[in-house]
Amino acid sequence: MTPERLLDAWRSLGEEPAQAAGIQRVRVDTEAAADIFACVFWPGGRPGLLIEGDGAHRPADDRIPTCRGVRTVHEIVAAPRERTVLRVMLEDDRLLDIFAVLSADLVEAAIAPGTVAAALRRCIDRLCMWQGLFERVPAEGMSEERQRGMLGELLILETLFLEHLDPIVAVTSWVGPDPAHQDFIHGGTAIEVKTSLAKRHARIVIANEKQLDERPHRTLVLAHLRLDESASLGEALPTVVDRLRHALAGDPVASRMFDDRLMLGGYLDVHVPLYLPNRWRVSSVRFYRVHGDFPRLTENNLPPGVGDIQYSIIADDLGAFEISQEETAVLLEAENG
Repeated sequence: MTPERLLDAWRSLGEEPAQAAGIQRVRVDTEAAADIFACVFWPGGRPGLLIEGDGAHRPADDRIPTCRGVRTVHEIVAAPRERTVLRVMLEDDRLLDIFAVLSADLVEAAIAPGTVAAALRRCIDRLCMWQGLFERVPAEGMSEERQRGMLGELLILETLFLEHLDPIVAVTSWVGPDPAHQDFIHGGTAIEVKTSLAKRHARIVIANEKQLDERPHRTLVLAHLRLDESASLGEALPTVVDRLRHALAGDPVASRMFDDRLMLGGYLDVHVPLYLPNRWRVSSVRFYRVHGDFPRLTENNLPPGVGDIQYSIIADDLGAFEISQEETAVLLEAENG
């Protein structure tokens, strides 16, 4: 099930005569354990999903996650026979495209093999993931700064992690979307990825006092990519995403995890047309070992009472701490030993 098919289904249902109340629906799968329908809910003609099945199935703690602009209802109907019903309905029209992606994801979760209880549990688990995503991703997609940040992370995933680790290990190491304080963690080695537009004395913005604190790790490396805006020679974020999806296609588990991490990071395919005009060329990639007198602020050297900080360091002043990409790869490979 694709978001486009759901949008078509909602459009067709919406063209039918309006009702004072109730729902218009069409089944989207005939073989799943649960009954799954694309719906238009009346009054209001709101698009949504209806997922239901025999038996009483309650979520853990009887709590249903809520998403901004989306109404979710879970109920158990007693007659004529006991059934569990999950309704997911869009309330904010500005989020229609994102809601279609969410709904397609819920359908895929519901049609996976298993019982009705398992299907409903998977849907609720996915709603939990989407709950945070709806808060972070605006309807117009990621800003250019966030696009550059993810582009940098994906290029490090491609050229470093996937070059030296198994696909599932490489993708699992990408923890930035979770979010974590560093973008990659593999064993005792952590790598924080930063991008900046190429210019003399490029600033590297550090988001907080934990990003360059090596104490939780055996080794902490800062990877810095300088980018040039280039419509003719650069790459857009979706181009790199497609290339990585192709590289991971032979490992279904790694491929699925990669798509999940993309969504957690705020990347949705529905926004691809918005991202394609933004193209960057990598002018340099540098790696720095964060230790000793590396210029940074951490919890260890902040005055008492100071917190929630953001600061910058100058890339050109980090030469004493530079290591090669090959040395960085050795650090990763050593974790497999």
